[in-house]
Amino acid sequence: MSRQASGPGATRASLISAALELFGNHGYDAVSTRRIADHAAANIGSIAYHFGGKPGLRTACIEYVIGIVQESLGASLTKPLPPHLTADEALDMLDGMFATMMLIGASREDADLLSTFMTREMVVPGEVDGLLYERLAKPLHERFCQLFAIAVGHTGDAGELSLTVFSLIGQSVFFRICKPVVVKRMGWSGFGIDEAQAAIAVFSDNLRAIVERHRARNLA
Repeated sequence: MSRQASGPGATRASLISAALELFGNHGYDAVSTRRIADHAAANIGSIAYHFGGKPGLRTACIEYVIGIVQESLGASLTKPLPPHLTADEALDMLDGMFATMMLIGASREDADLLSTFMTREMVVPGEVDGLLYERLAKPLHERFCQLFAIAVGHTGDAGELSLTVFSLIGQSVFFRICKPVVVKRMGWSGFGIDEAQAAIAVFSDNLRAIVERHRARNLA
């Protein structure tokens, strides 16, 4: 899809959008700056002007995605947890954060671009892997682990808790990165808000069942 850029801000946004699509579909190494500029309907020199070159553009794409997640989750991710958070409050907060992340894939026009790009970055990390890990993957996992530990009254092995949280993340991410498979198998016409809410309801039931199992084991 072609883009028509007008003004420095629009040019920068168009270049990021084009790079998200091309890097996601073809890989960073396979895409030239000329191709990105043409796809963004921008001058090739604008990549160096706005980002310092192709690596800087890739970093900007990562920062763009991180910004979307941080803005969507808000204080639940970026601020310290409230003092004296109860187990049920932590569970509700955890449930809400997962639901918000799943809704990103159904509520944004660029959701598929974001998912494809981030999937490739996660599977085939490059020089921005440290940025992706430190700014997004690590803080998300840490916050989910904090909330899950409070929700279950955790007193056991921290490694098991971390793996349990990763399994929950895997469930939620599947609906985003494997959306075409889900849509085809479910016989849906697409994956909009209604379909996302149906998936969220099932995920929420699974989450609460896992929490109840851990609570019962911790009380035994």
